Amino acid sequence: MPLTMLPIGKEAVVNECRAKEDTRKFLAGLGIVPGVFISVISEMKGNLIVSVKGSRLALNKGVAQQLMVNLQ
Repeated sequence: MPLTMLPIGKEAVVNECRAKEDTRKFLAGLGIVPGVFISVISEMKGNLIVSVKGSRLALNKGVAQQLMVNLQ
C-alpha cells in the first residue's frame, strides 16, 4: 500500500519506491530505502511528517504516494 494510507503511529517497512530515478536517489540519501522501517508522525493536507531511523522528515503527498509499504 502507499505510504499515504499508513495510519498515524503505525510502523511499516518500505518495499519499493515507484518514483523517478532522481527522486529515488534523493530519498536514499535521506535513508528511505527498501527494507527500512518508517512510521507516520503526522499528516497535514496530505503531506506527511515521518520517522525514519530516529529522524523526522517531511514528505509531500506526491512522493509519499510513490513509496510502497507493508505493515509490521
